[in-house]
Amino acid sequence: MAFWRRRHASSPVEARLRRRVQDYVDRRDAALALEGEALVETSQALDALLLQRGQGAALPIGVLADVIAVHRLRATGLSSPEDTHAYVSLAVWMHAFNGGDVAPQLRQEVDDAIARGAETDEPAALLRALQGHASAVRAHWLKTRDPALADSVVAVFVRLLDYTPSEDPAYATRLLDLAGVTAARSRFMPSEEVSDLDDAIDLAERALHHPQVTSPGIRRAHKLLGPLLVTRLERDKNRADFDRASKSFNALVDLAPDEHEREQCQRDLMTLHHQYENWGR
Repeated sequence: MAFWRRRHASSPVEARLRRRVQDYVDRRDAALALEGEALVETSQALDALLLQRGQGAALPIGVLADVIAVHRLRATGLSSPEDTHAYVSLAVWMHAFNGGDVAPQLRQEVDDAIARGAETDEPAALLRALQGHASAVRAHWLKTRDPALADSVVAVFVRLLDYTPSEDPAYATRLLDLAGVTAARSRFMPSEEVSDLDDAIDLAERALHHPQVTSPGIRRAHKLLGPLLVTRLERDKNRADFDRASKSFNALVDLAPDEHEREQCQRDLMTLHHQYENWGR
């Protein structure tokens, strides 16, 4: 962790993040960096970085170095490929924003990433970094369902969507990523105050109707929508959700890549119709 340098932290979040990295530097103990709460703090620190970037201020390289350090420690300590992707993409963003300068200890990994095709245009590098960070947060949350990450796992994908231009071909994918984590949170942590289920359905339908959605994106949207609409149908008993779920399952039958999946989609469709008939009795 030679690229890390001791410095004064300017906010409580930065101070907590700093302590996690400093604990490793001083005691060779990465335990604090491996906690789910560490990912919350990296996300909050990135929010502050992006705010300063939007105001035209210089990027606080020290804070970014702490975020990179936490992901790097997690990549090693947890054998996490998502954290590896996160810290390398964040280092490429550091390179892009900083006029090609990057911590010497990250230089080889950045050069290797660029040789593999990583974009060094700053806005593109930022999007890749935000995507890497979001994927790392999602992977940890899906594995642990850590309540500390319940808000962050959705917030990081909201932020990624916010920074993706609506005309970008990847925009529909970002909508589906956000729909997916929102749907997962609705299953694992149902809430009466916020309807993640309704939000996930709306996001998947927005993706489905995006002008640049791809064929795989259409199939992915229907794979989300079918089960989600069935869940809402069970909750609300609304005929419109039955019709929309039927439409999605029918689409999946047509889009199935093989006979096995086609038969499964047909069974799902038959189950839906049987359930709806039983509710009508």
